Amino acid sequence: MEVRQAVSLPLQAGNGQECYLVLDGLKLEPLEKWLYEHAETPVYEPIYLDTPLEGCRSISPCLVKLQDNDPLWKIFLQEGAESQWGWVFISSAPFDELLQHLRWLLFVEHPQEGEKVLRVGSPDVMKCLLSVECSPSTSELLGLFDAVWLPINEHGVVRWYQVNNEHSELAQRKERFPLQQMHLDALSPIAWQRFAQELAKHLDTFFADSPLLREQETSINAAKKIISITRELGFTGRRAHYYMANILGTYGEKALDEQSMPDIALELLRPDHRAPMERLKAAAEASQRRLNMEAQL
Repeated sequence: MEVRQAVSLPLQAGNGQECYLVLDGLKLEPLEKWLYEHAETPVYEPIYLDTPLEGCRSISPCLVKLQDNDPLWKIFLQEGAESQWGWVFISSAPFDELLQHLRWLLFVEHPQEGEKVLRVGSPDVMKCLLSVECSPSTSELLGLFDAVWLPINEHGVVRWYQVNNEHSELAQRKERFPLQQMHLDALSPIAWQRFAQELAKHLDTFFADSPLLREQETSINAAKKIISITRELGFTGRRAHYYMANILGTYGEKALDEQSMPDIALELLRPDHRAPMERLKAAAEASQRRLNMEAQL
């Protein structure tokens, strides 16, 4: 059964069941240090250990077994659910078997690009995958989890996406979980949100006092504007977005005004015999020439 509801406080497990957190190492880096700062003897294991990713232990998600009156559960409910630190599940399976399932989930099969690493500590990622499964309650994503709760932050209000495992028996796992187009479509908004955050850092680093940031008020708004304009003008790819970020970061949307800046705007706005990326590179070069000339005045 799949429902959305608030988790009872504290979370109650049935006979023989234990409660667990899966925490995102990218949200709480360094996560292992954080665990010891908030609990005297945390029971946990980095999920990247004993995998090809063990060299990245400092950013590894962790499986954490919750104990009675665990302070980690309290702080997770107070702060972590809203901030998307991770997610919760209950299970009667042994700790090591749960750990092996999470390690299996790390590596998924992309239909075009082959093996990819899944961010298993992210509740958004797990919710996207489960919610598009034909039957979430029988999905092999659940493995030995008896039930999972994934926090959803809806404009500051935390709700929970809950799935109860209705598998009668554990199916034989494939080598890797195969991502279908429905999974990719569901994950796409998360990928774009992360890319927007990446662009925002670029803007903060190189264009902190730029016209674009003043126009959009925040770097994340400016990054989203860049993504929107890049798409609308028919340019694609990471490099295209960075070219556009440098152009708009320097001159703001004035760079799209054919009257004010024809040397830049015409390259961006008027398709011709050249490939789109050639026009975009030409616009970036025109932007740099204009900037160099202004610096000499």
